[in-house]
Amino acid sequence: MRQFALIAILVVVATVSIASEPITIEQYLQIPYLSSPTVSADGQMVAWNKSYRSIEDDTRYREIWVGQTDGDNVRRITFDKKSGWSISWRPGSEGGLSYVSSRDGSAQLWLNPLDGSEPRVLTDLEDGVGGYWWSPDGNSIAVLTKGAEEEVEEDAEEDADDDAEEAEEGDWEVFDRLEHPEDYSQLWIVTVTTDGDFDEEARQLTEQPLHPYHVAWSPDGQTLALTYNPLFSSLICEEQRVALVDVASGDLTDISNLEKHSSHASFCPSGKKLAYFTDRDTDYRAYLNLKDIVVRDLETGEETVVTSGQACWGGSGSTPDHAPYWSKDGKGLYTIGSVGTTKDIYRVDARGKGFKKVVALDGNISQMDLQNDVLVYKESELHRPGSIQARKLKRNSKTFVMADIDVAEYGMLAPEKIILKGKGEISVEGFLFLPPGADKFGNHPTIIEMHGGPYSRYGNYWTTRYPWHVLSHNGYAVFIANPRGGTAYGEEFLRGVYRNFGTDDYDDLMAATDDLCEQGIADKDRLGFTGYSYGGLATNTVISRTDKFKAAVSIAGIFNYVSAMGQNNSQLFIDSYKQPWAGDLELMWKHSPASRAAAIVTPTLVMHGTEDEPVDCRQSIELFSYMQLNGTDSRLVLYPGEGHGINKPSHMVDYETRELNWFNYYILGDETADGGNTAVPVEVTE
Repeated sequence: MRQFALIAILVVVATVSIASEPITIEQYLQIPYLSSPTVSADGQMVAWNKSYRSIEDDTRYREIWVGQTDGDNVRRITFDKKSGWSISWRPGSEGGLSYVSSRDGSAQLWLNPLDGSEPRVLTDLEDGVGGYWWSPDGNSIAVLTKGAEEEVEEDAEEDADDDAEEAEEGDWEVFDRLEHPEDYSQLWIVTVTTDGDFDEEARQLTEQPLHPYHVAWSPDGQTLALTYNPLFSSLICEEQRVALVDVASGDLTDISNLEKHSSHASFCPSGKKLAYFTDRDTDYRAYLNLKDIVVRDLETGEETVVTSGQACWGGSGSTPDHAPYWSKDGKGLYTIGSVGTTKDIYRVDARGKGFKKVVALDGNISQMDLQNDVLVYKESELHRPGSIQARKLKRNSKTFVMADIDVAEYGMLAPEKIILKGKGEISVEGFLFLPPGADKFGNHPTIIEMHGGPYSRYGNYWTTRYPWHVLSHNGYAVFIANPRGGTAYGEEFLRGVYRNFGTDDYDDLMAATDDLCEQGIADKDRLGFTGYSYGGLATNTVISRTDKFKAAVSIAGIFNYVSAMGQNNSQLFIDSYKQPWAGDLELMWKHSPASRAAAIVTPTLVMHGTEDEPVDCRQSIELFSYMQLNGTDSRLVLYPGEGHGINKPSHMVDYETRELNWFNYYILGDETADGGNTAVPVEVTE
C-alpha cells in the first residue's frame, strides 16, 4: 500500500515460501483469477467473475459471485459450466443481476433475481448479445447485436435471370469494401416487462455502415450517448465519435470534435453534462494520442478539458478501458490513470480544477465501477492474481476485500522494478524476475521480453499469457521492458516510434540488455529474446539486426511491414507512418525485418493463430520461409481457430511449453529439450 491502509475482513500474515518444485505450466495456467467487479445502483451489493482454465476439459469456466459491500454474505450464485459474463445490476425496484450466458446455445442475456427463484432469459436475438446497457428504470436494455439483413427488392429479384440467380448461390465471397458492414453489430432497444419476460419486438436504432461500441443512458432514459465508428471498420480505420441518440426516434447528433477520436461517454447525475475521453490534439491520429476527459454542458455546448499532466487517462492503451464515473453530487469524476508502471484511481474535479489519487496500491488497478459513491475495483500484481475490493468515497472509509486468490503454495516471488539505460537520455523501466533464492548479480541466463502495442506497457499486474514465473523457476532471469513507444511515459516517449518502428525502440532494448550484462545480472553469452504481437515484431527486428541472442521466440508478430499493410492491420501503419501506401512504403520496407531477411541466424521459434485478424499469420509464415532458406534453425507452429490471442488451454500449454524447451535447448544446452531440426540452406549460385 502506498496511500491508505487496507482494512480487510481477514488479514493474513504470511512468510515467503519457496516451492520445493518449480511451478509447472499446467499449474500456472490453471490458477483462478478475478474480474469484472460491478456494484449495484444503491451501493449495497457487489458482483464479480471468478474464472479458471481447465486443462482436462480444454476450456475456460466462469463463476459469478456476489456479496455485500461490507464483505458480508459472500456467495457463489452460478454453478453450471455455461455460466455468465458481462455482469451488470438491473436498476429499479425489480433489481437482480444480469449476465450474458450461452447455457441454451447462443449468447443471450439472463437475469438472476437473487430472491431464490430461477434465472430467466431476457433476450432471444438471432445473433446473440455482444454488449448491453440497462436503462435507469430497469425496463429497457440497449443491446449490441447484428442488424437485420437487407431485403432484396422484389422488382430486381424478378428481373434477374436464371444464370444470375444461380451465381448468387455460389460458394465464393464478393467484396465491395475491405470489410463487410454486416459483420458488425448494431444498436437495438429491448423492452423488459414487469415480470422479466422479454419483448420479442426488439427495435433497431442504428444501421450500416455505423459501428457502435459503447452506450450511456441519460438519467431520464430519453437519450443515449453513443460511441461509434462512422465507417463500420475496426482494422482499417479506428475513428471514434460521440453522438447523442434520441431513444424514441433514433435520430443521431454528433457532439464530439470530428477531428479528434472521442469515446466512452457518461452523463452526470442531473443529466445536464456529459463527460467523455478525447485525443489531446489533432496533429496525430489515435494511437499517437494520449487522452483527456472533456466535460460538455449539454445546454450551452461549452466544453471544458478537466484533465492535465502526463497521466495516461482511462487505462494504458490507445482506447480507454471504461467511461468516466461521476460522483453522486456531480462535482467529481473518477477514472483509472497510468503513470509509468503504476495504474491507480484518480478523482478529477469536474470543473477542471485538478485531480488527485484516491486509490494507490502496490499493484495495478485494471477494472473499476462506481455507484452511489461506492467504489469497487480489481487489483493485482505480477506475482499474485489479486483481489476485488470495495470502499465508500468518504475520507478514511474502510476498504473491504470481497475476494482474493491465494497462490502462496507456488512460491512465486515479486519481481523487482528496475530502470536501465536506453539510447541516449532515454531510460527503460521494467521488471526483473529472478530464480528463487538467486543472487541478483549472478550472471544468469536471461530472457528479454518486449510488450505488445507498441502503444502499451508492462505494469505490475497479473497475467498468465507469458510464462515469466515458469521461466524464472527454471533458472532464468527475465526482464520485461518498456522502451520508447509505450504509453504512460508522456507524449514524447509515446511518439518515439512514429515513422520509426523497430529502430529507436530496438536501440533502447539493446542498451538495456547491455546494461543488464554490464551490471552482472545477465550472462552475455546466454541471452534469449521473445515477445507477442508488437513484441513479436520486436523479436523479428532483433534477430534481423543482431546475433547476440542464442535463441528467440516470436509470437503473432509482423515481419514485413509492406505486406502487413495490405493484409489486415492497416490502421496501425496508417497512424504510425504517413499515408503509407503513398509516401512511406520505402521507409517502411527499410524498417521492416524482412528487408534484412538474409541476416537472420538466431534459432527462432515462430507461433501464430490461424484466425488472427490484426496480424495475419502469413507474416509468421513469411518469416519462417526466409529462415528456412537461410538454413537457420527454426520451427513454425500454427494454432487453428485462434485469433490474435492464443487462448485455448491446450494451445496455451503447448506454446508456453515450446517456449521453455526452445530456450532450454539453445541457451542452456539441454539436449533433452526440444529444439528445431537443422535447416538446410538453399545454395546460392553465381
